[in-house]
Amino acid sequence: MKPQNIEEMKLHVTRINNTGCFVWAYIRWLISACLIYASLACERDVDQELVTEVDEVNITDHEEESDYTWDESGIVTLEFNGTSMATNGEGVTINGSDAVITAAGTYSLSGTLSDGQVTVDTEDEEVVRIIFNGVDLHNSSSSPVYIKNAYKTIIVLTDGSNNFVSDASSYSFDSQNEDEPNAAIFSDDNLTIYGDGSLTVDGNYNDGIASKDGLIIKSGTITVNAVDDGIRGKDYLLVKGGNISINAAGDGLKSDNDEDTAAGFITIEGGTIDISSMEDAITAETDVYIYYGDLNLTTGGGSSGSSNSNTSVKGIKSGISTIIDDGSINIDAADDAIHSNGDIIINGGIYTLASGDDAIHADLDVVVNWGDIDIIMAYEGVESAEGNITINDGVINLVTSDDGFNVAAGGDNQGGR
Repeated sequence: MKPQNIEEMKLHVTRINNTGCFVWAYIRWLISACLIYASLACERDVDQELVTEVDEVNITDHEEESDYTWDESGIVTLEFNGTSMATNGEGVTINGSDAVITAAGTYSLSGTLSDGQVTVDTEDEEVVRIIFNGVDLHNSSSSPVYIKNAYKTIIVLTDGSNNFVSDASSYSFDSQNEDEPNAAIFSDDNLTIYGDGSLTVDGNYNDGIASKDGLIIKSGTITVNAVDDGIRGKDYLLVKGGNISINAAGDGLKSDNDEDTAAGFITIEGGTIDISSMEDAITAETDVYIYYGDLNLTTGGGSSGSSNSNTSVKGIKSGISTIIDDGSINIDAADDAIHSNGDIIINGGIYTLASGDDAIHADLDVVVNWGDIDIIMAYEGVESAEGNITINDGVINLVTSDDGFNVAAGGDNQGGR
């Protein structure tokens, strides 16, 4: 039922005059229709249409059931011992402290490589599976793990294993025109990380883990420290599970293909994700779709920090749409907590949001179908710059220093204060 009057929204506002005029607004309601001031403008089914469209576009990935099964008898071992290595089979070419995997198959890596590289370079149209069985890989001038050419590569984290990959702060390239690889784990093709072991990656030069195609995090305990982006999948980044912790001077999770409208998206299906980043925590060129997950995101030092106008420091950011079905999402962001250059749809979930600017901001429409949303600090609570705000159901508590809800076209340029 739609609310019949403004009293049903239980609006409480307390004004406090100190050194200036500062407004704390607390709003709590349970409603099952649009806000009164926006309801007549929001009758169209924009939410279902957009969800269907995003589902249809963001369905492509490289995962197959066969990725996670293999013949134990066919495993080729590659053992590291400081600056030397040895193998027991074919498909690997060794040159000093560098190993090149030249054929599809399953390879088990173990030991310490103090200064070397494992490269995958094969024309085979089958999977290359690399099992990390307790490795410590480092390179002083390039990427320790470089997937140069492959149909698809799966990095398997052996159950109970602890694995480490780190690069140096500067790289040496064969020519000035080259800039790849540029991450501690770098792939030119589709990459999947899977298993019940742990992986710690230190990206001292640029990114921690990067794929120029699609990247799937299936499972595992993954810790990334990076001087730029933590984990990047250019075409798409899919988190299907696992425990991910990122400390990044750039973005946390990123997909940045700006040439293909069917690419550049991030999908989170589950898992636990903790990100502390100096720029955006989760950023996609097109869509961010969160089915479920336990997310804890801090950007730019948090909501009480200062935001550099030249740097984007948002919690969750999309170029086209942000759609969240469920999950537990805690964000402390120097800029917007949840942001989209297009639409935002919230279908459920539990949220604690602190923002140095807007808690929820869409350039176009904001639709809340359900959710328990607690905005503990923000300049504006929920804002649509050029569209509508539709609240169909849910519980929203908010504390803001300006508007609780803003649907004025043009936002603050229209005199929000």
